[in-house]
Amino acid sequence: MAFPSRALGPWGAPALRTVRERLTKGWPPGLTVLTGDDLYHLDRAQEAILGALCPDRTDPFLWSVFGDTPVSAQGLVGAARSMGMFAARRVVFLRDVASLEGEPEPLASYAEAPPSGSFLLVRAPKLDRKRKLHKALAEAGQLLTFRPPESEAEIEELSRVVFGLAKERGFTLTPEAAGLLVAVCGPDVARIALELDKAASWLGENGLARPASAEAMRELLAGAALLTGWELADALLARDRTAALAAARALADAGEEPIRVVGGLAYRVRALIQAKGLAARGARSEEILRAVRGGWFFKDALQAGTARYTLAEALAMPGRLLAADRAFKSRSIEKGAVLEVLVSELTAPGSGGPR
Repeated sequence: MAFPSRALGPWGAPALRTVRERLTKGWPPGLTVLTGDDLYHLDRAQEAILGALCPDRTDPFLWSVFGDTPVSAQGLVGAARSMGMFAARRVVFLRDVASLEGEPEPLASYAEAPPSGSFLLVRAPKLDRKRKLHKALAEAGQLLTFRPPESEAEIEELSRVVFGLAKERGFTLTPEAAGLLVAVCGPDVARIALELDKAASWLGENGLARPASAEAMRELLAGAALLTGWELADALLARDRTAALAAARALADAGEEPIRVVGGLAYRVRALIQAKGLAARGARSEEILRAVRGGWFFKDALQAGTARYTLAEALAMPGRLLAADRAFKSRSIEKGAVLEVLVSELTAPGSGGPR
């Protein structure tokens, strides 16, 4: 059974489902490479494959793991080909692609004609196809890609995944609470899972009897200073000076480093500039949201910002962010005050409008 050298599905959740379905039919021998930014589903696919191929990882004839020290491609392939007399299968796992060295030819040769019962699994979240070894990994074997959700339909599916993650932890969420988590954490499923772990501990046994509300999750997230940064960015795009200043002060009181806050604002500013540029060329809102990376996760705020700022005002924002960044590096200026001045300038009343 051969796999196509491309993503197994539109994003990480269906890719994981495909892996599990194919495991029921038997995993093909040879080279398998796991890549992509959705580490939550990548890690679970990795564990599912290794668990099926090598349930006993104490048997040195069956199992070898590399990645703590540099290893050549030739040495890795040699280990995968070294079938023992007392094992019908050989499983080799490279847990860190950064440790792989040498020329790519051994990998290509192995992937083309692997021995029966020989399995080589490589974990490579980031692949640089300009490097020969990485190019061979991407093209020679079975490439399983786990990417974050991007479209509105995929984000709706992500919300269903969030419900499932909460259920695994013994509680349920209201739709509003699930939507809040997705909006705050974006496509980072691993981050969502950590927040749900905290929620399970925070709610306790009494809180598990009914669905956790958005208000309950909001209180938990605010305690981690996660929600406040998100609220500041939303208030900026809404051009709501009062809400933005309150959020900036809450961040400072929580001990959040202002320069990191500016980094988060820079992401939203770049999205706003891109959206305004596309709107100026006549793009529809759906086209803009598809083009702006992560735009679906704050679509209401982005649409509000597009309506409330002119393109000239948006283009002036990076200069103000840069000035604030330089001011943070001056020991004579209080950083919280710099952040408040920045927020006040960015949300100052102006001509606004969709120009």
